[in-house]
Amino acid sequence: MSSLLDSATGAPAGVGAGAVADGSTAGERAGRRWRRWRWTITVGVGVVLVGLLLALLVPRTPGAGRLDPEDPTPQGSRAVAQILRGQGITVTRVRHSYEALQAGAGTTLVVIDSDLLGPSLVDELAGTRADLVLVEPDGIVLDALAPSIRPFGDVASAVRGPGCSAPAAEAAGPALAGGSLYRSTLGVSCYLDPGGGASYVRITSGDRPIVVIGQPKVLMNSRLAQDGNAALALWTLGHNPRLLWYVPDPAELAGEQAPRPLIDLAPAATRWVIAQLVLATLVMLAWRGRRLGRLVREPLPVVVRAAETQEGRARLYRKARARGRAAATLRTASLRRLARRLDVGRDATPEQVAALAAATSGLPPAQVHAVLLGGPPDSDAALVRLAADLDGVERAVAGGAQSGITAGRKNAP
Repeated sequence: MSSLLDSATGAPAGVGAGAVADGSTAGERAGRRWRRWRWTITVGVGVVLVGLLLALLVPRTPGAGRLDPEDPTPQGSRAVAQILRGQGITVTRVRHSYEALQAGAGTTLVVIDSDLLGPSLVDELAGTRADLVLVEPDGIVLDALAPSIRPFGDVASAVRGPGCSAPAAEAAGPALAGGSLYRSTLGVSCYLDPGGGASYVRITSGDRPIVVIGQPKVLMNSRLAQDGNAALALWTLGHNPRLLWYVPDPAELAGEQAPRPLIDLAPAATRWVIAQLVLATLVMLAWRGRRLGRLVREPLPVVVRAAETQEGRARLYRKARARGRAAATLRTASLRRLARRLDVGRDATPEQVAALAAATSGLPPAQVHAVLLGGPPDSDAALVRLAADLDGVERAVAGGAQSGITAGRKNAP
């Protein structure tokens, strides 16, 4: 059973959901909330739109799609990565140099877009023990990682036979060649061009193999199923149980092996400034954080009579034309007084109080219900009449004249 009064609005409980006791509708309440929160909502929407716009305008880096093992577009290499995973090989896409430099023995490290690598990072890659697969490397990278291999120009793509004894090329047979050509004084050169350059070169440096692929299309989704491209890619990349596919990030600092903390990017004196601020804060807390003593009662400078407070509140209601709120306040107070006089329980509803008041006073139940639970008045005169009618109901319940409501209306202006 609902409580006698609505604790949120101070109005009688049981009022219909379409309009509260102060006469405001759901649309009016929504309008007030919108006016209160419109600037916050507008700023939030603006921030979201700016973020989306910036995200759409950020240009894609060269390694973000082309030959990317997670990219399903024709220029990506997701197909070969998925096939290798299906064969039990762990394929990991890395974007940072410190992740690529962790590759050790028993791991194949594929490096694409090697022209984005700095000189110091290339030198560090030379010190890793992983098997290297370089896709379209330039002369600078080859000088550090495979000095015996030199660039030999570019030619158009064409399907050619392997022409060598490398296991991957022999298993693949004719495959797409051309692109960037290389010449090597050591190792095995495959898919030779009539001019003498090779699209696939394999050498051994120390105890690890290094493979140079000059035709990147053999790794792309659009060409993987053609000719012997799939076999060439799988034999080249799948001879170790772990594969790291390094997609360099052009925004990364060359040669950085681990992400630097933010404090390292600040000036050297920043640590001392922070320490001084912390010390000053502790001193201020010790100074201002003293314990409070017992409460001391102080006389009020001005005594405000209750009548003045009531009159001020009434003037505010009148200025705001809040007749519904004023009527709800009057009815709430009247219902509380009637409930105490009639000695009803705290869980009694306003309808029960109104019915009991009508039975006690002898007034018509419909008339009492309209006075105690009716709609908001539409004018100041109607609000005055409502106050008089409420007084008449209370007097009638108290044992006064049964014409209390009528008398109240006659005395009202």
